[in-house]
Amino acid sequence: METRTAAVPTPASLPIRPLFDRAAWTEAVIASDLQRDQRHIALVLAHFADPFGELAPGGHQEAAKLSRAARMAPKRVRISLHDLELRGFIRRPSIHTWERQNLVRPVTLTVPAERPPLPLAAGDADA
Repeated sequence: METRTAAVPTPASLPIRPLFDRAAWTEAVIASDLQRDQRHIALVLAHFADPFGELAPGGHQEAAKLSRAARMAPKRVRISLHDLELRGFIRRPSIHTWERQNLVRPVTLTVPAERPPLPLAAGDADA
């Protein structure tokens, strides 16, 4: 009988994905100037995210599911998701290139890039 061998993926050959730092992300959300609805939806998303800060396609990020979980109107949920994406707290594939139209786009929780502090106005400088 002939013996066949096949390559088996080893941990070294698999891509490494860093774990999501939920505490740092939550701190960024709370310290931000997000409005109440946006902050509420952000924290609900964090609750449903996996250890990598992701919500799979068709998951709890669907407006109807989020509205039930957050007890908010679906329209307010959609607006909050859009605002969170614009502010850099979440990342989603473009709606125009998302091929799986039968599923809600996945969401990845991201900490927005820190902005450099604004320069002090002439009268604000400490003397």
